[in-house]
Amino acid sequence: MRHWVVIMLFLFALGALRVVACGEEDVSCVDDEDCDDGNPCTRDWCHSYDPDAPITCEVVQRCRHSPEDDGTSCGSGKVCVLGACRENLCEDVVCEDGNACTADVCDFGDGTCHFTSLCDDGDDCTEDICNPLDGLCDSTTPAEDGTACGWYEGLLGMCSAGACVGPCDPGSNQIYPCPGEPVPDYFCCPGREYCIEGGC
Repeated sequence: MRHWVVIMLFLFALGALRVVACGEEDVSCVDDEDCDDGNPCTRDWCHSYDPDAPITCEVVQRCRHSPEDDGTSCGSGKVCVLGACRENLCEDVVCEDGNACTADVCDFGDGTCHFTSLCDDGDDCTEDICNPLDGLCDSTTPAEDGTACGWYEGLLGMCSAGACVGPCDPGSNQIYPCPGEPVPDYFCCPGREYCIEGGC
């Protein structure tokens, strides 16, 4: 019996050493039940537990607490907002603009309504047209040539005949403002086809 006690104490000490030595501030765990933080607005789960893995700083079982979706009921008429249980500011708010082309949503954080288009196809170079009577979308109309498109990693293009293209001349050795629809702080740089934010 004594040797089992010694083994348990050793494992406990090893676990504590593991947490301290690895600089872990999170609670260590074996399964999800070990991670209940008492907050109804978080999803509590045990992460990266592998009983067969060697004890290293790269493999440590830790509790994680992800916020529940805003609006999730957390009791007594309250709802979750950013991982905390708060008063339901949307309880008596009606968000209805009568437009079949918008999603009508109440923001649980401040109780205000937001109406967002249901016809955004994610393409900067198409006009997203919606019939407000039936909510049907039409994204076949090209956007106006020169419309800015393709913001990613500081690069910018311009729409041409419904396609996002680089508006700069890669063969030029000059630095000049991004052409087309005026966009501040974007410039054409030598050897580059797309405009670059902040200059060369």
